[in-house]
Amino acid sequence: MKRPYSLIASSSLSTNPQDTPSLDASSSSSTNPQDTPSLDAASSSSVSNPHDNYDVFLSFTHRDGTWKIFTSHLHKALKQKGIYTFLDAERLERDEDVSPELDNAIKGSRCAVVVLSKKYASSRWCMDELVQILKCRKDSKIKQIVLPIFYHVNRDEILEKEMKGPIWEGFQSLKEKFRDNEEKVKSWTDALLQLGNIIGDSAYDSTIEAQFIEDFIEVVSSKLFDPALLNISEDLVGMESRLEKLKRCVYGSRSSSGDVRFIGICGLGGVGKTTLAEAYLKYMSGQFQASSFLANVRETCKMEHDGLVKLQKQLLRDVLKGEHAINNVYEGKDMIRRRLCSKKIFVVLDDVDHLNQLRGLAEKSNWFGDGSQIIVTTRDKSLLKSMYGKKEYIIHNVDELEYSEALQLFSSKAIESDCAPEDFRELSEEVIEYASGLPLALVVLGSFLRGKDINQWKCALNRLKEYPEKEILSVLRISFDGLGETEKNIFLDIACFFNGCRKDYVMNIMDGCGFFPEIGIRSLVDKSLLHMQMDEYDENRLRVHDLLEEMGKEIVREKSRNEPGRRSRIWLRDEIYHVLNNETGTEEVEAIVCPDGMKLENISTFRGFSNMKRVRLLNICTWGFKRDNCPDIEYLPNELRFLKWEGFPLKSFQGSFQPHGLVELILTHSHVIERLWDNPCMEKPLYNLKSIDLSSSTIRKLENFSLFPNLEELNLKFCRWLEEIDPSITVLKKLTLLCLGSCSRLKSLPTSMAGLKSLEVLDLTGCSSLGDVPEDFELSDEELYLGDFAEKFVCSDEELDVTGHELLSDGWKNIWNTIVGNGLSSAGLSCLEKLDLRKCGLRDCSFPDDFACLVSLEYLHLGLNKFSCLPAHFNQLSKLRYLDLSRCENLTSLGTELPDSLESINVDHCTELHTFLDPLSQCNLHCSNPPKPSERFDIVLPGNEIPSWFTHKVMRSTSISLPLYPNWCTKMNPMKRSNRQPNNDSEGEDEDEDADNDRMRMRMATMTVNEEELFQGIELEQLFHIKQSY
Repeated sequence: MKRPYSLIASSSLSTNPQDTPSLDASSSSSTNPQDTPSLDAASSSSVSNPHDNYDVFLSFTHRDGTWKIFTSHLHKALKQKGIYTFLDAERLERDEDVSPELDNAIKGSRCAVVVLSKKYASSRWCMDELVQILKCRKDSKIKQIVLPIFYHVNRDEILEKEMKGPIWEGFQSLKEKFRDNEEKVKSWTDALLQLGNIIGDSAYDSTIEAQFIEDFIEVVSSKLFDPALLNISEDLVGMESRLEKLKRCVYGSRSSSGDVRFIGICGLGGVGKTTLAEAYLKYMSGQFQASSFLANVRETCKMEHDGLVKLQKQLLRDVLKGEHAINNVYEGKDMIRRRLCSKKIFVVLDDVDHLNQLRGLAEKSNWFGDGSQIIVTTRDKSLLKSMYGKKEYIIHNVDELEYSEALQLFSSKAIESDCAPEDFRELSEEVIEYASGLPLALVVLGSFLRGKDINQWKCALNRLKEYPEKEILSVLRISFDGLGETEKNIFLDIACFFNGCRKDYVMNIMDGCGFFPEIGIRSLVDKSLLHMQMDEYDENRLRVHDLLEEMGKEIVREKSRNEPGRRSRIWLRDEIYHVLNNETGTEEVEAIVCPDGMKLENISTFRGFSNMKRVRLLNICTWGFKRDNCPDIEYLPNELRFLKWEGFPLKSFQGSFQPHGLVELILTHSHVIERLWDNPCMEKPLYNLKSIDLSSSTIRKLENFSLFPNLEELNLKFCRWLEEIDPSITVLKKLTLLCLGSCSRLKSLPTSMAGLKSLEVLDLTGCSSLGDVPEDFELSDEELYLGDFAEKFVCSDEELDVTGHELLSDGWKNIWNTIVGNGLSSAGLSCLEKLDLRKCGLRDCSFPDDFACLVSLEYLHLGLNKFSCLPAHFNQLSKLRYLDLSRCENLTSLGTELPDSLESINVDHCTELHTFLDPLSQCNLHCSNPPKPSERFDIVLPGNEIPSWFTHKVMRSTSISLPLYPNWCTKMNPMKRSNRQPNNDSEGEDEDEDADNDRMRMRMATMTVNEEELFQGIELEQLFHIKQSY
């Protein structure tokens, strides 16, 4: 299937010898006259874009036999390299002006190669060519590259005032012949002198010409395919930055430049993998002996008989230039290995979806010559992991477009402009939000909306919300259709219910459903259907692209358009009302999940559950139901694996409800419940139940914990009617979390709790009626939530051992003075990783002098306090990653030094804060109310040259003055160049270079800085920082 915006390879990529043009069809040289267009063809080509026609124009003379012994071999090598070359194979070199056709051919070439031999300057034809070539070199629109070859002549002789030597001797005869045309003679003379001033390559009598030609071809390739000269189509929005990222990924790897590289360009369907591969081919192919682009591998193998054999033949044909008889895949594999193993080639395998395709086309690195690159575009990165060794492959993930790029692409398709008109702006933003940066969606929707008025746009967008665009979904669905049944279930559950949820939370539910999530989720990530995103608390969250989420929901809706009760999953409130109130549910229903926070207030009956016996996920909220109006719940499915019912409206479950596969039970805000089961005697315990959450409920007693012996988490927070914990809690040998916070009527803990050796988190905050804790009570090595009860655990004359613990605000507040009095160092806090001091009334004097001894601290919460600045030596907290200062209303400054380890700072609602982070810091700053505009602005720009628009240049001075912020030079350290490969032999050189960098930074810290040193001599990550006061 063709991608939405495809870059068509230009003639410069052609490796077919039939593509090389010739001036004369009757040539008797080695060039086949049928292979190349004539001058007539050249003259008919438009040169409005002067680089549209040829890569190289070859200028040479026949008069000294150079063509037969050198230039013809050079021409052949250019062809074999795939460089589209124009030459006049039958040089008549008439004594007349250069024809318009030849003039167009010169203008239409990106590069001119001038073979300056002894008799070149004796030819009027050649000299006129040279004059025209040098004009094109100076022309700002053409900017032709000129590469001279000084063939058996001395370049220095051209520049000598005496004008002696073979070149000038040959020119003298031509000059004599045209002595009456002084203007033309002067133009020729100037052209020779200009050519002599261009650095070129010299071939002497002793030169090994085969090696010379090979080296020269590499020079031509590097010039032609220089990224600075690469013309990317304007339709390919964001392509230049994508190419740069890909290049960094490829050449930033540790593999040697001589190794064969297998490069996976991965991402979801429609993100632009093929387009990127095509652009990279154009960028790179000139550096290889041959190239091949095998398009639509998946489709070719699926739709055609012997499709893989066809692709093998194409690969061999593209590289070796000829047809090859292959009877089966095994013959093809053997021929590829034998014939290509010595060739440095560039191959693109587009849209690969099966290991057999890689096995048939590029199974091993020894199939290809050193330095070869094999690009594999795929939605499934696991294919490369399964096929190649760890050091053989590189994975490059293609990201969606940024907002500005998405707007530009969509506008170019929908409105024929890079920016939408004001009246279409809001609707354009809706489309961009819907497409979520996916190029395929932007192009399809933009093309669909093109030429329509604003009312039609509104109608189309409303329709999209009900019926997603099929062309988009069909591309995205290819990956889904290739999944196994278990993977499909995991994907649909995440798309419909759990997009953005914590990974461990979803894994727990999927595991309870028997879906083997560790394998399934990894497979979905590899196939680009799912990705993981780290939140600010270092929690992994599962994310599905918005359009993939829409695709998943559409797959579910396809089962029954008109009756949600016949679908596998239900997530809309109106449809849940319909299914329950009308009792239309069937055994097809597997999950009913109402969005969090959305209450169901108009349920007239729950009898419909009796028809839905296969429901495994149930998440609804009836919080606020009046007890008298609540319908009975006569039946709940015993197949439930996850049950979340906020505001559960009954006193208890009926005895018939025995969900032996249940993994998690959440009945928060249940103001009627008194106990879990009416009849606590079950056929067998609920061995799979791992978590119970009854927080903010009216539960009075939990009996017989042996019903769920494998329970790991029990949350009873804000259960204000709970008076006691059943002694049977001692059977919960796997219990790690017990939350009893704000259980204000809880009077005691059973003595048997001392045996809960796995307990890691205990919350006793707000347990105002609680007496003594059991003797010999021990906590594991994680978190303490102690509240007012903390002092029972800590005495002023004892060391507090909190190795690996968290100390949270309620508990810490009450023992702060005790620990500070004894000294933080003596309290054994050097291993503390998390500290929460929110709302503890801390002032500037509240921080002890040895606060910096908390060397293991990673998370520090200081919000809602009264200090104005951070404590001294704060930068010594070398492992600190997250700092929360939100609502510190007296905070005026973050200080001049913060730990380099910081990744995120929260300063929301710090209303007096005036000094912010250094703009070059990589730390994320969260701020809801930025301070008043500063009297400065900061700019950070990539590059190693002064931009043309930068007006602060001093042309008649050796210095430029820039005000620099305090200690700014120390902030540049993280930017030192890091792309040098490790080399033990050059270790001393690296140290010298680092010392030079330090000296450079010191020079830059002065108020008056030499302009060249500041912007060109700096050995950093080629970034510069400019600050202007105004």
